[in-house]
Amino acid sequence: MPLEFIIQYTVKDGADDEAKATRDNFFAALRAQNSDRYRYRSLAKPDGKSFVHLAWFQDELAFKEFQSLPEFPIFGKALGAACAVGPEALAITEINSSVTG
Repeated sequence: MPLEFIIQYTVKDGADDEAKATRDNFFAALRAQNSDRYRYRSLAKPDGKSFVHLAWFQDELAFKEFQSLPEFPIFGKALGAACAVGPEALAITEINSSVTG
């Protein structure tokens, strides 16, 4: 059964560049992994200071695989330091979708 999360953040004043670099580095590492067992997205909110991450994992094993990436704890620590709020993670469950197959 897939696992999904929404993780919310708000960047500290003056830490925009640090947060962006942290995200860019982590997403470069994720692209290098090229795993189809998980998807991780970052989306900005209109205020320019807040963003969310949407995470989808094929199953518990994929979630553990993601968390065991060497870049994951570095990402979490650096992003947490750049943010005034977050990470605030919430498990979510899809109830409907336009995607078929």
